[in-house]
Amino acid sequence: MNVKIKESPESIPKREIVYKRLRRQIYSGYLLPGSRLIELDLAEQFGVSRTIIREVIKQLAVEGLVELVPYKGATVAKMSVKDLEEIYRIQQDLEGLAAYLATRRLTEEQIRQLERIHRSSMEVADGDVVSWQQWNTRFHRIFLDHCGNRRLRKLVENHSDYFARYWFLLLSSPGVIERNIQVHQRIIDAVKKRKPLLVRYLMEKHLGEGVDRLLEIIRKTYPSIFLEVEEIG
Repeated sequence: MNVKIKESPESIPKREIVYKRLRRQIYSGYLLPGSRLIELDLAEQFGVSRTIIREVIKQLAVEGLVELVPYKGATVAKMSVKDLEEIYRIQQDLEGLAAYLATRRLTEEQIRQLERIHRSSMEVADGDVVSWQQWNTRFHRIFLDHCGNRRLRKLVENHSDYFARYWFLLLSSPGVIERNIQVHQRIIDAVKKRKPLLVRYLMEKHLGEGVDRLLEIIRKTYPSIFLEVEEIG
């Protein structure tokens, strides 16, 4: 994920761009808890000064995403498995409700759009987790955008970063993307048959299986970098 930030008088300030990208790397699981954040390496990765990196790290520390240890530097903060599970269970219920409501409202053209997104996700090259996640986000966004419930949509949007934690870690697991593609097709089939209860069930089951798989990966592969207790610190 080495991305140089181009100079442009009209562009967003470099500091803001670096902040958003580094924050996304942490939330996605590309940078796992306990990962060291070395200023020199990050400055080279993003093509910015160490001063900018230092400011960004301090901001992320204020948000609780980074831990600053005197004389040792900065590391990605650890997160409890319980907190992670609770976050995903909330998302599971909210997106299930959005899918239920949207199924009753989607137009034929919007359903065709859903199918086009699904086909595009199937054409992503093997191993291109980032590109597949972009199509995956668009797929789920259709239901949220057309659920007809403004408060529900805002609730999900305001917590989107928390709900999307460690997607890179999950989608990098063998067979997960292929499984998701199959489930998405079943969801589309249920939408076309106008079966909102079935769509809700499939969406909740889909997200539930995702968090179960993620927790399994964490406990088996990374037991030392995630906390099993509820409170950190």
